Amino acid sequence: MSIIYENNSLIEYFRPRGKIVCVGDAVSSELRLLNEFLNSKTESRIPLLLLAPSTLPTDSCDQAVIFDSEKMLSQVQFLLNSYFIFFVFNSSEIGIFQILGSILASIEFSDSIPLFFDTGPGLKTQQINFFGPCYFHFDFSSENNRKKFKILLDSLITSLNPNSGLGISFPDLIQIFGNSKILLEGIAYSTDLDEALQDAITTVGDHLVNIFPEEFEKLQIIFISVISSRPISLHSMNKITKKLISTFGKEIEIRFTNAINSEVQEYNVSLILTDFNPVNSILPRYSGFDELIEIQQKTPCSNNHDKKNPPDNEYSEEEERFNVLSRIFSTSEVYIFDDSGLPLFASHKPAGQEVCLYTGLFSAIQSMSSDLIGHTPDFLSAGDKQCVFLSQAGPSDIQLRGVAVCAIGQESVAKSTLLFSMNLVKKYLEKGEPEYAINDKIQGLLVSGYKSGALEGFFQITDFHAS
Repeated sequence: MSIIYENNSLIEYFRPRGKIVCVGDAVSSELRLLNEFLNSKTESRIPLLLLAPSTLPTDSCDQAVIFDSEKMLSQVQFLLNSYFIFFVFNSSEIGIFQILGSILASIEFSDSIPLFFDTGPGLKTQQINFFGPCYFHFDFSSENNRKKFKILLDSLITSLNPNSGLGISFPDLIQIFGNSKILLEGIAYSTDLDEALQDAITTVGDHLVNIFPEEFEKLQIIFISVISSRPISLHSMNKITKKLISTFGKEIEIRFTNAINSEVQEYNVSLILTDFNPVNSILPRYSGFDELIEIQQKTPCSNNHDKKNPPDNEYSEEEERFNVLSRIFSTSEVYIFDDSGLPLFASHKPAGQEVCLYTGLFSAIQSMSSDLIGHTPDFLSAGDKQCVFLSQAGPSDIQLRGVAVCAIGQESVAKSTLLFSMNLVKKYLEKGEPEYAINDKIQGLLVSGYKSGALEGFFQITDFHAS
């Protein structure tokens, strides 16, 4: 499989983003809990695998494999093929540490990011150090711990493939959890959002007291997930962001995701403070945003006009650019702007209108809708068209907003293309590009990628569900 990856990096997009792997014979109650939990999922559901040294009931998982823990697991390595592997085990089981050791040896060179969830009484410090910072302990003898386990798992699974509300990019998730040197988590829930946030912050603060100064210096980024029955407002998002900045400092980057789950009756908050690592140092074969940046560096962008060319040629280049963009964004028009209405990206040239007027109108629609219904809408209908909205907090407290205009029935594809475009805008802002230059940069990047063949069917490739 690795040979295929090396010859055609785009095949990486078809690799499952996440799998839950229960390990051992003492995970019957965990399997029941996970099966019930996953049954409530639709698009964000990921596979559930059981690896056990003896026979267990298998009706509560997608696949079960009996293995000899004394041997390497190369014969089942393909079953563990995934970007993220969530290992669930009970530390009370005799020999479980050795079993996990042989499993880890089998995926050592598979470019997978393992996270470990111990549902038993806990391991010894030396054993925990073997697993690294991505070891989470939830003693299932406590119902409170069971709930916190589900909250963290829900946050991570939803973030793997965000499909509603505010989300983070998949490369962000890799950078947050891959090659982590130190990771501090706080998990809380409450009917009051401020209370849940404060409880999570307090837990992380308690962890901070016990770390060394050199470890504190490595902390660079916060992953925060809020799962609620309805979207939280932009006002609440800004309030949370400001509280995190005032608590942990302006130097800390924040990755915020708000997932919607109608079955959740409270605000479920997961807060993780950790270090930040480049994608290519974690997954060398990963083909994500950095590959598109390479396209721009190798291919001249169409916005680099020759000053000696007459205006007619420049006009034709602009028309050619929007012609190519209309092929890339064949099912929707995408516009992204900051909170003031300044256009940061436009996939189409509005007929007879300036883009700034268009984005200003969308900004006004969002603000009015937020005032009327209490939160920014997911979409609005206008005749036979749908306006799909997305809001995210960018670097330096810049509030980014986006809209995708599509035909009714194309909302899912519109969300995917809008999220992809928003991530491009955020990446350029993080790299220090001035706002006025981002539109030309991204348009040139996409046009160059399309002409080189790298973007052919790109959105169809990236719009997949983990399975």
